[in-house]
Amino acid sequence: MRKSPRRSARKLLLVLTLLLGIVTLSGCVASAPVTTSDPVGVGLGVTVRQLENVPLVITVKNNMDKFVSDIRVEIIAVDGKPGIAPFALWETPDASVTITAPLLPGKTAQVKLILQQKEPAPIQSYPVDVKVTYKDGNGVEVAKVIKSAGIIKVGNTNFLSTGIRWIIEALNSLVHDYAIAIILLTLLLKLVTEPLTRMQFKSTVDMQKIQPQLVKLRAKYPNKEDAQKLNEETMKLYKDNNVNIFSGCLPLLVQWPVFLALFTAINNYSPFNTAPFLWAPALSMSSSALPLATRFIMPVLVGLSTYVQSLTSFVPGQDRSQTAMLTYFMPLLMGYWAYGFSIALGLYWALFSFFSAAQQYMVIKRLTKGMPAPEPVAKTPPKKK
Repeated sequence: MRKSPRRSARKLLLVLTLLLGIVTLSGCVASAPVTTSDPVGVGLGVTVRQLENVPLVITVKNNMDKFVSDIRVEIIAVDGKPGIAPFALWETPDASVTITAPLLPGKTAQVKLILQQKEPAPIQSYPVDVKVTYKDGNGVEVAKVIKSAGIIKVGNTNFLSTGIRWIIEALNSLVHDYAIAIILLTLLLKLVTEPLTRMQFKSTVDMQKIQPQLVKLRAKYPNKEDAQKLNEETMKLYKDNNVNIFSGCLPLLVQWPVFLALFTAINNYSPFNTAPFLWAPALSMSSSALPLATRFIMPVLVGLSTYVQSLTSFVPGQDRSQTAMLTYFMPLLMGYWAYGFSIALGLYWALFSFFSAAQQYMVIKRLTKGMPAPEPVAKTPPKKK
């Protein structure tokens, strides 16, 4: 049995969306670095782009047969030069982390140290030397320098993200506020993508207008043996009514690279470190790092905006049964992700979703003006053999 073109197009869009999502998140998930073979081994590593914060995950492993305590790991040299240049401190008085709890034999612990780039670091790999101090099982304090305990790799930024950062900096030079610059950028992107949104919903409305005829065709050809004839008649119906089944999918695929570029451009952008926003000391901070009283504000806004956008995306008379789960699941998922994203990215997503909801409402209202409500068509049950 041949599948309907519309259903095939939806499945293609879903597969591509999942693949793009995996590509996006693959840059966010890092495996634990391999530790050195020293009595107290250390491993660290991260890959960032220019002008991004450097979230170093430092792994410490006890390779001895007795517990150790009061562990301190300090970065003492980068690329063979004393200090942490070309990086800089952020939120910490020095480039060190501590583990006060005892670490049992063979066990590991992880701590995070966030550095920043006040100026773009040259694109290369930077070996990191550390000094480890700890108390062994007998209470004796030990200090050891570990050469090349890990690597900080600075890569290039793709041209889309570079362009978005250029626009943000240009807007910030005008308004002198990064938060307002993000708001203006969001509005600008909505204006640029307005024709795509209109095309997307025009396709949806056109499909909705011929739904009664599609139902009649399915009732006329209910059996598997009629699948080929059903597809032929369906394609003829699309052609006669100037309906393009792919025009609703292509705008989404065009907008995905823009979202991915925004993700890489603003989620970890170092200049946001000095840009406060209402309840957040810095736009670059994640909601999870905020005090409990303000920790969930942005995730709730992101979830709420996603839900509102979903509600306004339906055309009158459209069957919501196939997307009912996503209507409630996606807001929860986006709110969960926003908990770990920067305030800047959460702000963009919430604004973009609210703006999209208003835009969708107006576009659908204009496109469906004067369109009669679809009449229910009784379905003929399949004939029994």
